[in-house]
Amino acid sequence: MNLSFVVECPDEEVDAFYLTSNANPGEKLYPVGFEQVAPGHYHLNINVTRFNRRGQVPNGTYFLVALSGEEMHFGNFPLARVRELDDKSRAFVYNKNRSAYTVTFGISDDDEAPYFLMRTYSFGRSAGKPSSRRARLKSKARSKWTKTKRKALRTVFAVAARTRPEKGNNVLFASEARPNMQGNLKAVHDRMLERGLDKDFNFGYSFRTGRTSSRQNALNLAWQMGKANTVLIDDYFAVLKDLGDRNTQKIVQLWHAGSGFKSVGYSRFGQYGSPNLRNAHRLYSFAISGSQHLRDVYSEAFGIEREAILATGLPRIDGFLREGRAEEVRTEFEESFPDAAGKRKILLAPTFRGRGSGDAHYDYDEIDFPTLYEACGEDTVVLFRQHHFIPEPAPIPDEFRDRLIDVAACPDTNDLLLISDVLITDYSSVIYEYSLLERPMIFFAYDLETYSATRGMHRAYEDAAPGSIATTFDDLVELIREPNLSVEKTKQFVRENFDYVDTSNSDRVIDSLILADPVVEHAPSGPLRYEDLIEGDLEEDPSSDDEEGLGHTDEEHSSETSVDDENSVDTAEEENEENVWQTSQ
Repeated sequence: MNLSFVVECPDEEVDAFYLTSNANPGEKLYPVGFEQVAPGHYHLNINVTRFNRRGQVPNGTYFLVALSGEEMHFGNFPLARVRELDDKSRAFVYNKNRSAYTVTFGISDDDEAPYFLMRTYSFGRSAGKPSSRRARLKSKARSKWTKTKRKALRTVFAVAARTRPEKGNNVLFASEARPNMQGNLKAVHDRMLERGLDKDFNFGYSFRTGRTSSRQNALNLAWQMGKANTVLIDDYFAVLKDLGDRNTQKIVQLWHAGSGFKSVGYSRFGQYGSPNLRNAHRLYSFAISGSQHLRDVYSEAFGIEREAILATGLPRIDGFLREGRAEEVRTEFEESFPDAAGKRKILLAPTFRGRGSGDAHYDYDEIDFPTLYEACGEDTVVLFRQHHFIPEPAPIPDEFRDRLIDVAACPDTNDLLLISDVLITDYSSVIYEYSLLERPMIFFAYDLETYSATRGMHRAYEDAAPGSIATTFDDLVELIREPNLSVEKTKQFVRENFDYVDTSNSDRVIDSLILADPVVEHAPSGPLRYEDLIEGDLEEDPSSDDEEGLGHTDEEHSSETSVDDENSVDTAEEENEENVWQTSQ
């Protein structure tokens, strides 16, 4: 979904690059971010899902143009390479295969000036009607009931919003994935209490999961959302599509994970698990990350501007790094699990397989429990920690439970990290905190090829994993027996992913996002007009959301361009709404 152009334009000084309709060139100009990489050479980049104010490139056929002073120059393409354009085109299928967004390339049919063309179109089809009359009636009733519920929630939100002070101090802590306050939300909340900010702010709370949701707490959520001036969330929050208004509220995503492997959100656009073009991730006012490096990763995943991601660090790390915390946890843990006292502790904490909480599982058939038991010997225990989406306990045979210990009852995974000498995981973001301890990690990726193909990775697993990789159980056992596992890749991981290794992450979030309103230079809210640019001061025009800015460079009249196109389940009613919305764009 990241479309890049390499442009040669040696003879003109370029002020900016744009897409403009081939039907009415110059009537509407869509800014394209760029950087000069050499004299007369430029790299242009378009994220096709985050182009026009958090939307896709609108349906249409476009020229790529450069603006030089008051002249607009149209890009062409080497005619001998025209056949390559078909290979660069992409079709992104999503919305349960009911929608598609296409980006294709070609040449205009003007014999005298065959300019480069980019075509973007959205297509959609309905979910289809049930075959039997009874099924159609049930579907119609279900759809009507869904509309009624959503209308009721929106009404409650609107009524509550009328009571919201314009510059009030109502703060809502909410999650639709956890039954209580945890992680980053808890760290920020507790730090606000420590600083006495509960005297200045009114706190509201809503914590639900699929298993604990009810009509009553849904109405409460709508009321709390309506009253809130600031909404703090830590996971995907689907109800934002009905409740929430980032034009009048500050909606802050304190994403629960750090840096993981798998692609999520819009990083998966057009693949398995892809979001719709209209998605709750789009509605955040701000989000946080652990480092400048991760701002680009989160911007892509959430489909929002890089400028809306603040590198504050993750608040939950504050308690993790607090001096003396590890010894407190170790004492409490060994009292609860005496079989682990005084022994080398290996934490097995993999992520789940499946689409989400509804079908989450882990394939324990890959674990040979008798062999793992023998590999531990008398001085080692393995602690089994399931992902919170998986309610079933690890199937450890009773005769092995003195060395293979289920620790699902422990309330905080971070506490388990603190007392573990080695971590075994796969694609989980649990590596984020653990890397700060600079202890060995083993990556048991028995399904690496399948997982990489179906879920996608931000970069090659072998390069990204900060530790030793085992793709078979035999490899895993050998690594468990290895007394001196390397931590060099772990140290490199820390350098890339942490701008701050301290206990002030919560304070940075509070000071920059709750006590203050960050100033963010967003992308223009709509297309520009060529005539307006000519009349105005070009140097002051906010023509790009690229933080690197637009340089003053050189271009020829017909620039040479090459292209590289890289790369809560909705109801049927919502899917049809999505089709109507995205095709109208």
